[in-house]
Amino acid sequence: MITPSNTQAVVAPPAGPSGPDINSIMGGWVDRGPWKYWDTWTNALASPAVAVPNSIDLFSTPIGQVDPYTNLRKTKLQTNMQRGNQFPPPKCLVLQQIGIYILSTDVKAAIDQFLNLCYLEFRIDDKIFYEGFPWMFPAGAGLMGSQNQGGTDQWFTNGFPAPQATWRAGSFAKYIAPQQQFSWKFIFDGPAAPPTMATAFTVVGFLDGLTDRSVQ
Repeated sequence: MITPSNTQAVVAPPAGPSGPDINSIMGGWVDRGPWKYWDTWTNALASPAVAVPNSIDLFSTPIGQVDPYTNLRKTKLQTNMQRGNQFPPPKCLVLQQIGIYILSTDVKAAIDQFLNLCYLEFRIDDKIFYEGFPWMFPAGAGLMGSQNQGGTDQWFTNGFPAPQATWRAGSFAKYIAPQQQFSWKFIFDGPAAPPTMATAFTVVGFLDGLTDRSVQ
């Protein structure tokens, strides 16, 4: 039997709410390959202006559900998560990188508030595996940054836009099993936080690694 090179036998996950393994080719086989999961936080403008929340939860609101920060239903432009804070069986993630992408429409003043006044905590179950300032987790993609002398045209990104200019876990990658709880929080702390942003602001967090999907 000839199988694709990225299709391999692994230990089948436990039966979930959907029932036992009913793979139509061979029980316990999955398609393992590179994948990215992403989620978006948008701080929409309010009148009168209000401070951003003390804590921002990414990956907690799946596609199709109402975003608590915008009160709009999330689409694939905002996230590709199917469940909040977990992956449905047989999906899992061998996590190699967490990255932060700043949208090209974000203005420098809001970017400065975000980079300087918050930190992130990434947990698997209750344990913090990664923490630090947003600039410690560059995206390695997107626009780099420039503005004209008048300061009206500008674009910036988190880090240098090159795949090699990222923080990778390498042999210290973390495994998130199917249905295992994980969380990503941006936390605004200190006497100057949380800020009141004078412009709309959007940031994307993504998880890069290897995932398992069913073979049919």
